[in-house]
Amino acid sequence: MKLVFLAAAGAAALVTAAGSSAASPKQQQTDPFAGTRQAPAVVSKLTPGEAKKLGVPDGSLPGTKSPALPAATAGGVPSPSATGPCGLCINTCWTTTFHTGDNTTTGSYWENDNPVWCGNGSWITYADITRHWQTVSIWYSADGEAGPWFDGGCVGCSSIHFTVYGYFTWHPPFGYPPSHSTIRLGVWMQAYGAAAYA
Repeated sequence: MKLVFLAAAGAAALVTAAGSSAASPKQQQTDPFAGTRQAPAVVSKLTPGEAKKLGVPDGSLPGTKSPALPAATAGGVPSPSATGPCGLCINTCWTTTFHTGDNTTTGSYWENDNPVWCGNGSWITYADITRHWQTVSIWYSADGEAGPWFDGGCVGCSSIHFTVYGYFTWHPPFGYPPSHSTIRLGVWMQAYGAAAYA
C-alpha cells in the first residue's frame, strides 16, 4: 500500500513539474522594452567653424550679433516669450546627442538625435534636429521613425521642443512571439544652452 501511495505521489510531482515547465512562451516572456531610459547627455558649446560645418547659417554663427528683438512669426508679431531685450544679443551655438532606449542581455535598441541650436540668452536664433538615427543589436530590429518635428516653442522663443518616435521589434528565437514597441524621444532646448529630456 505504501509503495502504491509513493508511486502515485511521485507521478503527481512529475506532472506538476512538467506542467510548469511547459507554460506557453507568451507566459514566460518578460517585456523586452521595460528598461527604456534616457541616457545622460552633455551639451557642448560650438566654435564658429564647428557650427558652420554643421550647417548653421552665417547670421546665427557663434559670436554674431542678433537683432534687438526676435524675427516676427508668420503672423507678423514676435513671440511673447522672447520680447524682452537680449543684452548684447551675441549668438552662441550648442550640440549634444540624446539617446532613449536600453542595453539588455538580448541586445540593444536606441533612438538617437544630435540637434544643433543657437541662442542669444533670450531667444532661440537657430535649431536643426535633422541628424537622427536608430541603433539596434542582436534580437532587436529598427522598424523606422516618425519625425523628428518641432512641437513646442519656436525659433524666436526662449525655448524650443522636438519629438521623434522610433519603432522597434524584439525577435527572440525558439518560437517566442515578437514584441513591438514605440520609443519616444522628446527634448526641450533653451536659448542659453541648456537642454533636457521632456
